[in-house]
Amino acid sequence: MTGTVTPGSGAGGWQAVTATERGAAHRGAGLPNQDAVEVVPLGTGGMVAAVADGHGHSRHFRSARGAQLAVSIACQAARDLAGAPGGLPAAAEATAELRRVLVPAVVGQWREAVHRDVAADPFTSAEEAVRRGDDVTIPYGTTLLVAIGAADRLLLAQIGDGDIVCIRRDGTALSAVPGDPLLDGRHTTSLCSVGAADSFRVAAADLASTPLLGALLATDGYSNAQVAQVWESVVSAGLAGLITAGPLSALATELAAQAGQCASVDGSADDTTIALLLTPGAAQHGQAEPAPPRQG
Repeated sequence: MTGTVTPGSGAGGWQAVTATERGAAHRGAGLPNQDAVEVVPLGTGGMVAAVADGHGHSRHFRSARGAQLAVSIACQAARDLAGAPGGLPAAAEATAELRRVLVPAVVGQWREAVHRDVAADPFTSAEEAVRRGDDVTIPYGTTLLVAIGAADRLLLAQIGDGDIVCIRRDGTALSAVPGDPLLDGRHTTSLCSVGAADSFRVAAADLASTPLLGALLATDGYSNAQVAQVWESVVSAGLAGLITAGPLSALATELAAQAGQCASVDGSADDTTIALLLTPGAAQHGQAEPAPPRQG
C-alpha cells in the first residue's frame, strides 16, 4: 500500500502526495469509498489539490459520484482561474477573488454536472423511492476542500467538514481556513445545500510573510481517528520531519499507512483521504517565524 506522488509541471515547483482508503465500515457494508481526490499541475510549476467526502446518509445514495464530480470540477475551475489574464491573484486580493470567481464556478458547474449525470443515468424506481422528491442534487451531496499553490501564494477554499492544516517551517500547525459554525458533528454544509456558495470559507497565504512547508487536506475520517486532542500539532510536526528529510516516496508510504490506519476498525472506520500540497523546495526550507494568513 502506497500513496501517489504528483510532481509539478516545472522544475522546483509545487508537488503533491495523496492517499485514500475505503473505511472498514463501508467494506463491511459493501459500500464504495465515497471520498475522492484529484491533483492537477498548473502552468509555471503550480498545483491544485482537491479532496471531497460524499455524504454517508441514505438520502445521498450517489454521493461517491458527487464527490468525484466535485474534485474534477474544482481542479478545472482552479486551472481556469490560473489561466485568466493576470493569473492567480496576489494573496491580498485572493479571498475576494475566490468568492467572486472560483466558488460560484465550482457550485454552478457541479450542479450542472449532476443534472447531466442524472440525464445520462436516470434514477431507478428504487432510488426515486429513497429520494422522495428531494432536489436532484441531494443524492450527490458532498463536501469539498481545495488548495491552489502557485509561485509564492497558497489559496484555500472549503465547504463542509474535513480539515485543511498548513504546516509551518518549524513544524507547527496553522489552521488557516475559518471554522464553520453550522458543523455539529452530525450535520455538515454541502455542495447540495441551498445557498452553497455562501457556506464556502476561504483563505490565502503569501509565502513571503507566511513561510510554509505545505498544506494538508483531509476528510473527517482522518481527524476522527486522531488520539491527541490537539491533533493538528502532532500531525504537523510529524509531517514536517518527513517533508524535510525526504524522499517523497517515504512520505507517500507514510500517508498511505496513515490513511489505512484511520480507515480501519481501530481508527474511525470511515473512508479516509489525504492530499498534501508541498511548497516549492519544501525540503530545503529553514526555520522562520510566520505571519498569519488573510482570512475571508
